[in-house]
Amino acid sequence: MMNRHDTSPLTAEEQHPHRGEWLRDIVFGLNDGLVTTLVFIMVVNGVAAGRVVLVALGEVIAGGLSMALGAYLSAETASDIRDYRIAMERHEIRNEPDEERAELRDLYRRKGFRGGMLDGIVDHLTADEERWLQAMMRDEHGMVEENHRHPITDGLLVGLAFVAGGIIPVLPYLLPVPYHPVWSYVLTALTALVFGALKSRYTLRSPQRSALQFLIVVTIGTVVGAGLGLALHAV
Repeated sequence: MMNRHDTSPLTAEEQHPHRGEWLRDIVFGLNDGLVTTLVFIMVVNGVAAGRVVLVALGEVIAGGLSMALGAYLSAETASDIRDYRIAMERHEIRNEPDEERAELRDLYRRKGFRGGMLDGIVDHLTADEERWLQAMMRDEHGMVEENHRHPITDGLLVGLAFVAGGIIPVLPYLLPVPYHPVWSYVLTALTALVFGALKSRYTLRSPQRSALQFLIVVTIGTVVGAGLGLALHAV
């Protein structure tokens, strides 16, 4: 029976969700939307206070579209490179099997395998083309097998996250509250803290450290944006 106080790495890993690949795109888009829009508001607030909402929403939409297209192109490029490497490796396995087998043997020799064990591993991996291909992609190119999302999905995820993050600093300007820039910062900071804590579920960082990292980024953006706004207002 496993001790309830067991804190082995395997136990710690099983206590957390196993798949968090989507979080990278969400963090990228949401954080960019939060900080970019907040900085933008701080800059234009003193210069075009009467049109902050309209201008900021325009910036959010344009930024979201730009982020979506950029993420799509990035994912599409990565997919094309991956497909090209797979096709080339498959071609070499079929047309240059001796050279590829020698490469695989050398790769596993570097891992410390010798003698009959090395022969057995190489024979097993090269007995099936797909298994051989996967071994070469993993051990030679460092490409692990995983479920790759469609580039359109990546684009939508990043773009929508940017828009969602960008709308949050604008909300105070749609409500009857005083000191709009202050409330923009407060809402953005709270969102950053919550999402930073959520991020810790998929990383080795504590919720406090992860949340603080997000808050520091938001605060730096606010200070820079406010400074630029004051400088432009003084011109």
